[in-house]
Amino acid sequence: MLRLLETASEKPEHDRYIALSHPWGKPNENPPFITVLKDESGQGRELDKFKEAIPYDQLPRTFKDAVDTTRALDVQYIWIDSICIIQGENGDFNEESERMEDVFSHAYCVISASAASGQNSGFLKPRPHRDFLTFEDPGKGLFYICDFIDNFGEDVLNSSLSKRGWVFQEHALARRTIFFTSTQTYFECGRGVRCETLTKMHK
Repeated sequence: MLRLLETASEKPEHDRYIALSHPWGKPNENPPFITVLKDESGQGRELDKFKEAIPYDQLPRTFKDAVDTTRALDVQYIWIDSICIIQGENGDFNEESERMEDVFSHAYCVISASAASGQNSGFLKPRPHRDFLTFEDPGKGLFYICDFIDNFGEDVLNSSLSKRGWVFQEHALARRTIFFTSTQTYFECGRGVRCETLTKMHK
């Protein structure tokens, strides 16, 4: 079961958590999935109800993908800004926004939804087809030659997500980040960037 944990009144079992870096999308086209104190406009979900349960099937696709990834990494907690920061009137954005540095620098890992265009688009998507050739070396088996797709600069640094001001801070503060792009997954830590194709890039 998913639910919102208010750490001021309930202590977590441990301090390991995932933080999600994601685009909100266009609010005028798709109302964002947010937490509010009181839901009188129909644009949010009430804090007290979220503390009891957050129905998985009501989550937007990007958040579902983030929850699935967090569970696959065997981590119990995930921090998502629009849910963990109370939005709207009488919300706590002004207070919590000052803690963003702590949230992303202390996270066990940051999930970057680089392939998402908004909360409803998701980032766990089928890979594009890659052309390849095979040849056999007697005694060594089959070898594969395929298109080169390792482009961290284009896939991550120049992605639409990275154009958000907040994301620059989130990227700089994270100890380790998994970037889910449209072509592949990248893992970045202090030792460099590792690609899904097994290539290691040095900073």
